[in-house]
Amino acid sequence: MRQWRILHTESSRGWGGQEVRVFVELEWMRARGHWVALAAHPDSAIAKRAQEAGITFYPLNTHKVFLPIAVAQMTAWLIRNRIDVVNTHSSNDGWVAGLAARLARHPILIRSRHIEVDYPNRFWSGLAYRYLPRHVLTTSQRIANRLVEELSIPATRVTCVSTGVDLARFNPGMQGALRQELNLTPDVALVGMISVLRSWKGHATFLDAAAQLLKKSKQPIRFVIAGDGPGRQELTEKIAQEPWKDHVTLLGHRNDVPNILASLDVLVLPSFAHEGIPQIILQAQAMARSVVATTVGGIPEVVGNGVTGLLVPPRNPDALAEKIAALLDDPALRTRLGEAARQNIEKHHSLDAMGERLLKLYGQLSGPHNSSS
Repeated sequence: MRQWRILHTESSRGWGGQEVRVFVELEWMRARGHWVALAAHPDSAIAKRAQEAGITFYPLNTHKVFLPIAVAQMTAWLIRNRIDVVNTHSSNDGWVAGLAARLARHPILIRSRHIEVDYPNRFWSGLAYRYLPRHVLTTSQRIANRLVEELSIPATRVTCVSTGVDLARFNPGMQGALRQELNLTPDVALVGMISVLRSWKGHATFLDAAAQLLKKSKQPIRFVIAGDGPGRQELTEKIAQEPWKDHVTLLGHRNDVPNILASLDVLVLPSFAHEGIPQIILQAQAMARSVVATTVGGIPEVVGNGVTGLLVPPRNPDALAEKIAALLDDPALRTRLGEAARQNIEKHHSLDAMGERLLKLYGQLSGPHNSSS
């Protein structure tokens, strides 16, 4: 098997699904004997994690004023380190590393697209996705289809590879400890969200649905929200009020996601924009948890309504409350959906399946008929 020398670049300083995907790829490839490196801002969350993990790190400068210098320096670094694959993930690093990879000539240049957003400037987006990279990688087929339709990228140059799940880490046999942490009795249902705290993730819809359930349900329910982000202050202030006070717990950022998922009766993701295939849904399904999510982005690609979870329209707290209640009232339904979801993850969305698809893509792109134009 060919041993690849792979560089991933990321200009985001935060830590969310996109950064997790990059880090997961780096670790999986390294574990299989490939040489990997990360180029990112020195103060970013992913830079810190990569350096702690012993991954080769390149400090990335994406300031426009220094663009020519940054491109020249990275070009020399790519040549010196004999990089085979450059995979860019955001706009700023996409230009710096993309131009450098082109100048270095040898590396296969791949541009990843993680979220579904509009293209405000078709000219620059066309350059960034259609002309600069050799290939475009997406996390959902819906994103891939939009790139083909809206930016006129040939379908043969776009590949969807959803983020894989570590089946050993996220397994149905794990016993969760969150109930003990919150001092909940066995009769209390536990319903939760796990996501970055941004408006489009739908926390407001989740809380509106929670208010309805607290009013109507005969069963005691505790709602939990795990994650951090720019919406934390507003969310903290809101859940301190009635009817959420004493019924909704903000857990903050947690590294023990499997523990939280194992503790939940229902995982909810009421996003109304920007989703590819959310990793938290795949992780919950790997643990055979029942999921209620919205018909947004690539979510329906992995949540078959009534088969591997339940779907509702976005920004519809009434429908969300109804589906959560249906799951809480029917343990057999939760079990059936969870088991079907786990089987689907094992078949299509494991970490190894993701990695093998990527290696296959690298091999295809390295052929002589795929040389850079």
